[in-house]
Amino acid sequence: MEKQNAMIEQILKHMADKLGEEPKPMVLLSQLLPEMIPRQAQERKFVMELPNIPPKYKHLIMIGVAAAVGCHLCTETFIKLAHRDGVSREEIAETVVTTRFALGSTVYATAVEGMDFLTAGRK
Repeated sequence: MEKQNAMIEQILKHMADKLGEEPKPMVLLSQLLPEMIPRQAQERKFVMELPNIPPKYKHLIMIGVAAAVGCHLCTETFIKLAHRDGVSREEIAETVVTTRFALGSTVYATAVEGMDFLTAGRK
């Protein structure tokens, strides 16, 4: 148990070093379900080491998804991690604008049935 606690503390320290601050959700999770902390770290490492999408684009994807689902803390965290990993302010800003466009465009697709009803002349 003590060895696991030391490993979890080491992982949390690494996360804090990368983020530049305490990763509060992970700290809280470590108190509730500590075995999830190594798994979270392994999954991030796995995703970031997959060979076909460059890490910069993975960072931008994570920012876009977090913003699209409305997670403020995740969006801020992913922006900080991306910027610390060399993604420029301009690339991050363009990602946010692109995400806004993509998310806004889904409104049209969501309304297709209703617009079809209106244009078909039904009452």
